[in-house]
Parts: sequence; C-alpha cells; structure tokens
Amino acid sequence: MKRLLLPLLAFTFVCSLSNSAQALPGESVQTVKNRIANNAAFSPIKRGIGELSGAPFYRSQAKLPDGELSFVMNADRQDQRSTVEAIAFGATQPFAGFTRENVSLIYQTFGKATTQEFVRSQYIAKVDFNQVEKRFYRGRTFGYVTSMFKQSQDGRKYYHFMVLPLSDFNAQLQADQQCRRSSADICGD
Repeated sequence: MKRLLLPLLAFTFVCSLSNSAQALPGESVQTVKNRIANNAAFSPIKRGIGELSGAPFYRSQAKLPDGELSFVMNADRQDQRSTVEAIAFGATQPFAGFTRENVSLIYQTFGKATTQEFVRSQYIAKVDFNQVEKRFYRGRTFGYVTSMFKQSQDGRKYYHFMVLPLSDFNAQLQADQQCRRSSADICGD
C-alpha cells in the first residue's frame, strides 16, 4: 500500500498561502517548477524517475497544522510538459476530502479557474475498491479524479485530487473500472 501512496503523494501546502501554484497539465515543466519554487511553503521540488514507466516525475511537500500536503507532477518522456498533476493530503484530523464543496486546498494549489471548473464539473462515476474510493469528474478543460483511502496509515487518512487532460480522462476511468471488475484491490498505476 505504501508503494501506491508514494507516486501519488508529493505536494505539501500551507492553507494560509495566498500565492497559489496554479500548475496545470500541458504547461512546461520549467513553468511548474518555477511556480513551486516561488512559493516559500513548499520544499524544494525533487525529480525522480518512475520505476515501471521510466518517465520523469517531480514532487514537493509542505506541512500544514492538520497534516501534510504533497504535490506531484508527471512529465512527458522528453521532460518538457506536465502530463498529470495531483495533490495528496495526509490528514491527522478530520477532513471532508476533496469535494466540490471543500475546495480550499485545490484553490490554493491550482488557482481560481481550475477550482471553479472543478466545482462546475460533471460527476461521471465512482469506482470503489476495498481500500480506495475514486470519483471521476469531467470539466470543460480537464478531467478530475478524487480519491479517499478508507484506512488510516501511520495515524493519517489520505486524500488525493488529480488533474489530467480530458484526452486521458476516459482511458483512466476505463482502466480503473476494468481493474475493479477483475479485483477488489486497487491496481498499480
């Protein structure tokens, strides 16, 4: 389970920040790195290579009073463009999860336009695994996936919010639905 969390975790954020990262899929890797570097709450962004995919990814973290927020950006193989961006929140206190009503961390990370699009997005489906519940939303520009891990780990419950290009949205949904039909456990990404 911890192996599944590591790629999803990556961007810790302080709620009181007014300077949002506003990083979105399709932007240049350098643009995203600069936005995160300019935000004092985030740790320096670190680069890694996915074990299975061989593709680069970047991550940063910030401490919050009630948990830890992580940001992760997957880049294309040429390391030029962001392909998927996500935040993960490890809550030490009760948290409602990433919902269309609970958007403060989304707003502070991705900015006003993305937050408003998520709030107005169309709910498409829920894929419920033994350990994780995923909800899929389709916006005009991006697709959104929220995840809630049902069991706490190390005293924290984990919640994820992923922004992906609409062109990848259906494939992500279908892959999770197919995985669920064949197993009650979450499949590797």
